[in-house]
Amino acid sequence: MDTGRDPCPYRILDDIGGAFCMGAGGGTIWYAVKGWRNSPRGDRISGMVTGVKSRAPVLGGNFAVWGMMFSSIDCSLAALRRKEDPWNSIMAGGGTGGVFFFPGG
Repeated sequence: MDTGRDPCPYRILDDIGGAFCMGAGGGTIWYAVKGWRNSPRGDRISGMVTGVKSRAPVLGGNFAVWGMMFSSIDCSLAALRRKEDPWNSIMAGGGTGGVFFFPGG
């Protein structure tokens, strides 16, 4: 079954980069608005830039870690089951949620 995607080792790197870009892009919008609203009237632009520079890369990194975990589990399941189907992604999502939920108690 050809899904049109790269083979697994390259898929993991591709998903890490895509997740980082989504997190950093969304974080840029979120922290720009937050910095604008929480700054005094004369310093809004600098507050916006400071918020984006300090927090958007962190959010992008968090998204990248989630993407790495999801893709690693997805590729592991594809190798174990020897088939590419939607169940791999469903189980990878559940496994990723479980891995990130477990340390929280």
